[in-house]
Amino acid sequence: MTKGDVPRRFRGVMERRGWLGRTPVLLGVSGGSDSMSLLCLFSQLYEPSQLIVVHMDHGIRGASCGDGEFVKKRCAELNVRCVDERRPVPELSRKGESEEAAGRRLRYELYEETAQRFGCRLAALGHTRDDLAENALMNMARGCGLWGVAGMPEQRGIYIRPLLSFRREELRDFLRAQGWSWVEDETNALDIYQRNRVRNEVIPLLAREVNPGVVEHLASLAEEAQLWRKMQEDRSAALCREISLPRRGWPCLSLSKLRRVHEFQRRELLRFVGRRLGLAALTRPRIEELDRLTCRSGRFVFQWGSEVDVEAGGGLLCWHPAAEKRQEALRLSLGETARWGGWNVSLRLKDASAESDFGLRCPLDEARPVVLQKNTEKYDVTTSFFPVIFQKNVFRAEKKQNRWEILRHSVKYNIVAQVVLSPLVGRWRESLWN
Repeated sequence: MTKGDVPRRFRGVMERRGWLGRTPVLLGVSGGSDSMSLLCLFSQLYEPSQLIVVHMDHGIRGASCGDGEFVKKRCAELNVRCVDERRPVPELSRKGESEEAAGRRLRYELYEETAQRFGCRLAALGHTRDDLAENALMNMARGCGLWGVAGMPEQRGIYIRPLLSFRREELRDFLRAQGWSWVEDETNALDIYQRNRVRNEVIPLLAREVNPGVVEHLASLAEEAQLWRKMQEDRSAALCREISLPRRGWPCLSLSKLRRVHEFQRRELLRFVGRRLGLAALTRPRIEELDRLTCRSGRFVFQWGSEVDVEAGGGLLCWHPAAEKRQEALRLSLGETARWGGWNVSLRLKDASAESDFGLRCPLDEARPVVLQKNTEKYDVTTSFFPVIFQKNVFRAEKKQNRWEILRHSVKYNIVAQVVLSPLVGRWRESLWN
């Protein structure tokens, strides 16, 4: 296969998936060979005005600022708009969050913001076939089920991965033939991250001692698992519609019907509900524990992480926010979103005369109970169903005599803030019943 085949195959992928022509397109470009291949191929297929390049300086390496300059210089030569921002991972990591996880979160936050700002219809990422194989191997080593073997999909929402059928080395050969260069992240050679150890040690060992085609075989296995995953998702959705109560806001399943489902399908259904609510995936032992309780216990409460409980009783298995039972505190900046008790909570500035479809409009020099409304549904949060929110110069909500109130501070603020609580069940209901 020649280097000239790469653009032809790339265009074929774009046409096959129906991505061609959906503009503008956001490109995540770090400066490495994979993402520079992405930029090179898109620049040959699209007009410069149809592309938005996003680069994030993670602030981990001393030389990382030079990567941004490298990307901006190439974009200037192509006349492509480049958004370059520094979001230092060590400073912005959350408690208990690894650098890898924090970096990924911050990158996607930047992608989301930029995509909204420029109206991007797609956001392309430079993952290759090597990444697909590494991802599948790491997931299997962690003890994933069949779902996890599929690894990263070609598309999830607006995010696409058009390079998953290309090997990293063939893309580097293509770049060399085009006269393009790339930057090498020196930390990729250090085995301080799990992915680096898999890439630099484990896969080369398997290729040398077991099978030289290990990358291709792992990637092909992941692709087969992706086909299975799509089929299984459709089956779980159909089963869920059959045994759930559609008028309930949160998932609520008939225990008697659930117990008649095959063990494998039942466990997949439990995982399906977690995915629909955007919850962290449970390990196999935890899913097995929930399944055993579902089949053998009349009443129980099962904690799905710190956000959501699964409760059985009265012939029903129901999911609901665990935070109903306790007081929690959130520290939010304006525009930031946090997860709390099965809800996404954010603070937004609103004009004093603006009306909100869903949220609270609260002048900060007045104290009053909190009641949220959405269309005809009323969310009375004068009990405990509201977090304590701290934001400098905005407001504070506290529980007073069994109800939450917005407190008046000694300083009068000239800001009107909107507390927006978006229930994760929205995804659940829309995907099944709309």
